[in-house]
Amino acid sequence: FLPLFIFAQAADTKVLTTTEFTIKNGHADHFKEGVKLWKDCYMANKGTWKWNLWQRQNGQGTSFVVGSFQNNWAEMDMADEAGKKCRNISLEKITPHVESTNKMISTTMPEVSRESDPATKVIWVSFYKVKNSTEFNEVIKETNSLIKSVEGKTRNQWYAVAGGGPDDADYFAVTPYANYAALDIKRDGVWKMYETKHGKEKSDALRARFRASIEENWAYIYKLNDELSNQ
Repeated sequence: FLPLFIFAQAADTKVLTTTEFTIKNGHADHFKEGVKLWKDCYMANKGTWKWNLWQRQNGQGTSFVVGSFQNNWAEMDMADEAGKKCRNISLEKITPHVESTNKMISTTMPEVSRESDPATKVIWVSFYKVKNSTEFNEVIKETNSLIKSVEGKTRNQWYAVAGGGPDDADYFAVTPYANYAALDIKRDGVWKMYETKHGKEKSDALRARFRASIEENWAYIYKLNDELSNQ
């Protein structure tokens, strides 16, 4: 059942599997009830798989993202006996309420990412489809280095998407928050910080490079469902 979103970070590159479930209109409660039944079964069978379940807070329709995190690709070869025992619950209590799914595999980018915070309950996820990966990566390395030098750590956890369809992002950045109130805290944006450090001309030039490297970008807010997660 569902490999997916867990926003954590370590020194080594890890594999993140994210699957988004778009729910049929009016079926969100039924979906959550099904996930709870599946989780109860999985835990009763002493399953060891860890996941987080997030509900998207904006955008069209209702969607949930389940996420899991592996230390390496080889872990995907491991059998999950507890999951097999609970498969019928997934088919009977979850699948009927799902309109569509979109699965995405990504790898962490430790060199530009902050460490995970277990207090995270809300995340702002910015997705990027890029035209020039070299330029894009050079800019985010420079900007994140600046933020780290000023604030002691970077603000985001960055991920590179492994493959995917023509409508999928190439990269995404996760900004973690303890709650919604944390979004009210005012702080300078990265371009303002860069301007303070290097001047407006250099800031504008770097920002132009960043924009030129991007084909499209969008963002969603997600809220953690503790009860239906297993961390």
